[in-house]
Amino acid sequence: MAVVIVVCLSVLAVATLVGMLAPIGAARADGGAPNLAYVAGAGPHGDELAIIDVASRKVTGHIGLTGDPVAMLLSFDGRSAYVAERSAGRLAVVNASTKKVAGTISLGGAPQALALSTLAGVPTLFVTVRGANQVAFVQPGLRKVVARVPVGTDPAGEALAAPANGIQTSDINDAELYVANTASDTVSVISIVQRKVIATIPAPGGPVGVVVPNTSNLAYVSTQTGTLLALSIPQHTLLGTVLRLPAGHVAGQMDYNAATGEVYVPDPAGNAVLVVVPASSYGDHLQVPAEPERTLALDGAPTAVAITFDGAYAFVAERDRGQVVMLDAARHQVLSTIALGGAPVAVVTGAYPPVVSQQTSGNAGFVVVIVAMLVLAMVYAVIVVLRRRGRRGLAKPASGSGGDDDKKT
Repeated sequence: MAVVIVVCLSVLAVATLVGMLAPIGAARADGGAPNLAYVAGAGPHGDELAIIDVASRKVTGHIGLTGDPVAMLLSFDGRSAYVAERSAGRLAVVNASTKKVAGTISLGGAPQALALSTLAGVPTLFVTVRGANQVAFVQPGLRKVVARVPVGTDPAGEALAAPANGIQTSDINDAELYVANTASDTVSVISIVQRKVIATIPAPGGPVGVVVPNTSNLAYVSTQTGTLLALSIPQHTLLGTVLRLPAGHVAGQMDYNAATGEVYVPDPAGNAVLVVVPASSYGDHLQVPAEPERTLALDGAPTAVAITFDGAYAFVAERDRGQVVMLDAARHQVLSTIALGGAPVAVVTGAYPPVVSQQTSGNAGFVVVIVAMLVLAMVYAVIVVLRRRGRRGLAKPASGSGGDDDKKT
């Protein structure tokens, strides 16, 4: 009986602690839905940020914007969205929970692309600014530009390379920003710690987009002439051409599959997304498999693609049709077509699964400790009870000395 009581009390205590923890919940990008995608350029006038719930495959919210939104990113905790408003020359900071613009940051030119880093513990946005021919370093917490780095003419796409990509640095907090300078036929490489250009790589054909897969030592650069170039990250050199689109075709906003390393290249003129197998390099030699690995035919013109962090889904924005196509990335099959209106030009995936807040993590650790203590107490109680029963079995009472038989008389 004593053992049963101890077990019941332990279960009750654990249930109470879990119940206390539950209201804290997890940090979710819109305060409820854990799996989200965000699309810029939605709505009747193409000036809204649409929120798509991945599970229901439906639009669950709209955020009004102005100034021709062309690019966006989410903070790593999913609480804020940063949107480049090109014609307004600024960055909009959106509260993802209230679905409202919380503030703006003036950039002094036309923002074109965004990248985000939290190295050294300080969230920093990197914004390519056309007209000013520079990259603005923005601290969103302060809502101001903290540095400006001159680059080539007409900077467009950009991507970050980290130590895992083979950058040559002794500072574990450093990263390199690869910036496509369209009118200069170059790619600028910026050290985010030194805040200066440390290399300039020739990239013929008018580079417009950059993508760096998380574990690759290559940066992939799309150009206005329809080529996909490979750059060596450790050597800061142009290695060669990975892919050629048909004449007159220019790739849209690319992304990569973190699970496979494949690069997804939208081809708006060809109504398709090309899936490129990771190339490899040995010194200055580029080894390219047959490309593309696969061609995903679509009904509309894809302008941008985003892959969820686990490689499960791909979201493709079709600007001419005002919709997003949701794909099963592993099977390369269309799962759903989601109407948005307007002219969607950029898409990102949100918290998937939701990010756990620090408070939740702390409380979860507390629960683990308490549960461990309860289990130890339960085991100790069981041992004590079993020992007592053992003693009773070994100690046989003498006749007439006060056993159960004596109590009955």
